[in-house]
Amino acid sequence: MSVLASFKTLGRDMCGQVLSLSHVTSPAVRLRERLSIITFHRVLTEQQRKLYPLPGLAVTPEELDAHLKFATRHFRCLSLASALEHWALDRFSGPPLLAITFDDGQLDNYQNALPVLERNGVTASFYIPSRILEDPTPLWHDAIATSVARFSCHLTNPSGFPDPSQCEEARELLAALHSGQAHERLASHSSIESALEATKLWSPAQRKDWIQRAQTFLPHPVRHSWDGFMSIKQMKDLVGRGHEIGSHSHSHALLPQCTAEELLTEIEGSKHKLEAALDSPITTFCYPNGSTDQRSIAQVRKAGYRAAVTTQWGSNSRRDELHQLQRFDMNARHAQDRQGRFSEARLAWRMSGLYPGLRRATQSPC
Repeated sequence: MSVLASFKTLGRDMCGQVLSLSHVTSPAVRLRERLSIITFHRVLTEQQRKLYPLPGLAVTPEELDAHLKFATRHFRCLSLASALEHWALDRFSGPPLLAITFDDGQLDNYQNALPVLERNGVTASFYIPSRILEDPTPLWHDAIATSVARFSCHLTNPSGFPDPSQCEEARELLAALHSGQAHERLASHSSIESALEATKLWSPAQRKDWIQRAQTFLPHPVRHSWDGFMSIKQMKDLVGRGHEIGSHSHSHALLPQCTAEELLTEIEGSKHKLEAALDSPITTFCYPNGSTDQRSIAQVRKAGYRAAVTTQWGSNSRRDELHQLQRFDMNARHAQDRQGRFSEARLAWRMSGLYPGLRRATQSPC
């Protein structure tokens, strides 16, 4: 880390501490009459996270525990459906409301997150793409990220592609993702994330075609035992324990790119599939990637969802639209001090609405 970067980090730590000690960023002060929602994606052990090509989407069980200990000290923590019920009562006594959410329905949410939630005595909402009820293959963003990482590994290994023509076509596939970067640099996590962002501008057909072409060059990957989705039995168990299951569309599609017929499948169809499989009402929706437009928002309302969450950074007032609720995406690194330790002061500052550059910022997790 450069001297300037170290100085900036020290300055942020000191500022966060001063604001915390003076209660300026206290959730009881800044968020008392608001609905806050935090979101997580993967919950992986440190060793598992090292094998995952998008580590910014993952927290370890220990990091999740630190976040939840902060949350339970300062908020009344609930699933989104339960938080909305309390919020409707229009009472502001006690701690502010916080809904805890997990996106994508990954197996690690059940194996690694559930014990931490129970240890902290809180319930959460789990947003499930209904496609995983019948198709266990990775969601498109994971498929692309994994392929990029494996391509880069093969291209830096002289024996990775014995056929020179395969090597050249592999380079072309990588170049299509991120022009101007050498394949060696694409192996880094930040470059994989940048390449993934570029594919969000493609049509669904382009993404599907790229994945299919990439997979013809690579040996069939052996998926780790922790890398999969929750089963219907596990989802039902979550509901039985007081957690909420919500819809995360059908195929994790970017909804503004969908036709009217596709929107119906992604939004209303996913609701019906999940309700039929779980024998439980599905009342809230999570926009994949936070991508919305007026058509998708209108379809979510029409399908009968009570509320829907985006990836817009921030908390929510009573004047805000229930079908465009904002969330705080939890990135473990962003809640650390300069020594890599969890910092309540840093996290409270980021959630307070006072942190420079974050007010109404748009996040773009998958």
